[in-house]
Amino acid sequence: MAGGDDDVAKAISRYGSPKGVARALREAQATISTGLKRAKPDPKDEKAMAEWRKAEGIPDDPTGYKLPEAVQKRLTDEDKPILSSFTEFAHAKGARPDVVDIASEWYIEMAEAAQAKQAEEDKIASEEAEDVLRKDWAHGEYKANTTIARRFIEGIPGVGAKWAEARIDGKRLGDMPEFIAWAADMGREKFGDVAFTSSDSERKHTARKEEIEKIIGTDEYYEKGLDKEYAAILEKELKRKK
Repeated sequence: MAGGDDDVAKAISRYGSPKGVARALREAQATISTGLKRAKPDPKDEKAMAEWRKAEGIPDDPTGYKLPEAVQKRLTDEDKPILSSFTEFAHAKGARPDVVDIASEWYIEMAEAAQAKQAEEDKIASEEAEDVLRKDWAHGEYKANTTIARRFIEGIPGVGAKWAEARIDGKRLGDMPEFIAWAADMGREKFGDVAFTSSDSERKHTARKEEIEKIIGTDEYYEKGLDKEYAAILEKELKRKK
C-alpha cells in the first residue's frame, strides 16, 4: 500500500492498518470542510499552548497582534490603552489575529460614529444655549457676560480652563444657559465689569483712563465725546468689588 514511500509507510504503521488510515483521512476531511479548529489545550501546559498558538497563527504575546494600518492611522490617545487592554484579553482567550482585526475595525468605526454624533449634539446644544442667553440679556451684552462667566469659573480652585467640557447627564456645562447666566452674575459681583476679568483687560482699561485724563477740560475732550467715555470708565470702577 505504501508503494515504496517511507513516509506513507510510517503513516500506515502509526494508524495501525489501512482502515485506521482511512478513518484518519475522513476525520481530517471533515475538520477541513466544517472549519473545526484544534481544541485549545490546558493553559497550564505552556508547551502545548505554544504549539497550539503557532498552529492557529496566534502571536506569543499580546504585543504580537498587528492591527490593520487603517485602524492604526485612526487611533487617538484615548483609544490606544483601550485596544491594548483588548488585545491582552483577546490573547488570553486565544483569539486569532483575524478575529482581533475584525474587532478592532468594529471598535474604531463605532468610536468615530459616537464622536460624530456627540459633536453634532454639542453643536445643537451650543446654538440653543446662545439663543436663550441672547434673548435673556440686553443687546450687546452676550460677549461681555460670557467672558465674565468664563473668567469667574476658571478662577475657581481646581476647575481650570476646560470647565466648559465637563458633562452632566451627557450635556456640557458650557451649553447650559442657566449655568452660564449664574456664572455671569457671580462674575459681575466679583469683577464688577469685563474690564477687570484679566490683567490684560485691566491694563487696557487703566491705560485708556490715563490717556483721557491727560486732555480733560480741553476742546478735544468734549468734541470727541471723551467726557462720556470717561464717565463710563468711572462707572465701571464703581461697580468693581473692592
